[in-house]
Amino acid sequence: MNPVFLQAASFLAGVLVAMIASCKLSTRAAQSAQEIVKRGIAAQGRVLRIWQPPLMGTFVRVYFEFHPQGHDRALRCCHVDRRPADDLVASLPAVGASVAIRYLPEDPARAVIARLVSRLRAD
Repeated sequence: MNPVFLQAASFLAGVLVAMIASCKLSTRAAQSAQEIVKRGIAAQGRVLRIWQPPLMGTFVRVYFEFHPQGHDRALRCCHVDRRPADDLVASLPAVGASVAIRYLPEDPARAVIARLVSRLRAD
């Protein structure tokens, strides 16, 4: 077999595997966020920072803090907003804004900003 063809085929196979893995991870993360909204405990939080990584295709990160029940200090977390870029501009909270948080009582670090989680099933 031609070595150039073999290298090109290997490269394309690697790209395909990376795309499939990325899609599966993104779907799993969206399902996890939906589960947190469904069974999590409500709290109020405050947006600390919004960051859009410079790489094409990356998701916006919304950093926030909140005070989970039974904890003596605030917890800082990051919500990765997986919605399409067109939907983001008008619906992202402002830095300093108060937001409704949902978190898992057994692991408060697993928290999301409730209104930023899509209600559509990610099946």
